[in-house]
Amino acid sequence: MKYTAIATIVLLLLPLAFVPMALSNQPGWFVELRVRPTHSEFTGPCVVSTDFTKDVYLWNDKTMTGFGVYAYDFYLYWDNTADFSLKGFVNHIPWPSGSYFLVINETGTVGGWDFYHVAVTAVGNATLNPALELGATGVFNASLVTLTFHIDDEPCWPEIFHTHFLIGNALGALDLPDWNSPPEALTYAPILSTGCGVRIDMLEIANGDYTLTSSQPNIDPLYNGGYYFAEDAIGESYTITVALSNITKAYGYEFTLTWDPLWYNASIQHVTILPSFAPPYEILTMQMGTGTLYVKLLRPCEKPTIHAAGYTPVVEVTFITTNTPMVGQIPVATNTTFVIQSAVLYVKCDGVTTYTPQTGLLVSGPVIQAFIPKSRADITIDGVVDIEDLAALAEEYGNVHPWASLAGVDLVTVDIFDLVYVAKRYGDP
Repeated sequence: MKYTAIATIVLLLLPLAFVPMALSNQPGWFVELRVRPTHSEFTGPCVVSTDFTKDVYLWNDKTMTGFGVYAYDFYLYWDNTADFSLKGFVNHIPWPSGSYFLVINETGTVGGWDFYHVAVTAVGNATLNPALELGATGVFNASLVTLTFHIDDEPCWPEIFHTHFLIGNALGALDLPDWNSPPEALTYAPILSTGCGVRIDMLEIANGDYTLTSSQPNIDPLYNGGYYFAEDAIGESYTITVALSNITKAYGYEFTLTWDPLWYNASIQHVTILPSFAPPYEILTMQMGTGTLYVKLLRPCEKPTIHAAGYTPVVEVTFITTNTPMVGQIPVATNTTFVIQSAVLYVKCDGVTTYTPQTGLLVSGPVIQAFIPKSRADITIDGVVDIEDLAALAEEYGNVHPWASLAGVDLVTVDIFDLVYVAKRYGDP
């Protein structure tokens, strides 16, 4: 029965040996098979298990062609080394139930290609029943099949995978085109037939493609709370967070965070390994020195690797400032710079791989931490405008300003206007 049906569809779809000039003058763009969407693009990480669809559309305008499509037989090919697989498909057979015969509906592999293959014919005499011809009443434009694909793997930097979705006919292994061929070289005309069993030539084919791109991993020093530390610079705490981003198949990291302690003295009060890079840890190393912090962390080899698209905070460092600013100067920003001096990201991409700033790991920063008092009248930078600020200013009374005037009246000497400026802000934080 199966072979009888195939023989029937072949007779319907391949009459060209008997009608060699059939439809030779038809405009090619009036009958078209299209892959939609034309482009499917994804950027990792965190794309594994994503589903996407491809539709094969048939478009025919009988008012222009003078005939309708009565049967079709086509393949849709894609590279079987792709990081995705066919999850399922749904046929949208355009004839009513009982008015068509589904001859072939299969998937398979040939050479380096996977494929989906479908062959369908309407049932009935097209001359007596023109409604069965697609486009019989004007324009026909609809999906013949929807295929759902599943992304199976995360791309590792700098991987970029690209493949075509190629509409064609039955290709043999020796007929497979090169993936790098131009799109017009990848057209293997499928088979469409009119109701008279005449093959429709000069089809317009719109193939599709798929691109999967990796993202470059990154490590960032981040200041929690903003650029300025607008408090008393003595005995105040603040944090620096080191974060990873765009990581794929990661199982460990190491970095050295440095800062210049000459700007001010700061003691590390606490270092927290954050849970966003999931434990357990096989190796955890932490070394602290003057102006440096070194951390190394590795997850056990048998544990799953980690993907993360956005920022993944991994270490938080809390500092307490201990510097004493010079008394008698107008408050100015005191700052230091935090720099990721070196870093390594450990991943399982094609075995065990490491990314460094020289091999693909981006390093953001530096972070400049600036300390300013809340009030310019806080001469002593102790967090409050009080008698000590008036006293410090009084010591400079009559002297040449080493700074811009507080009161903004006199840029030459410290005078009564400067004292009034501070006195009016007495008690401010």
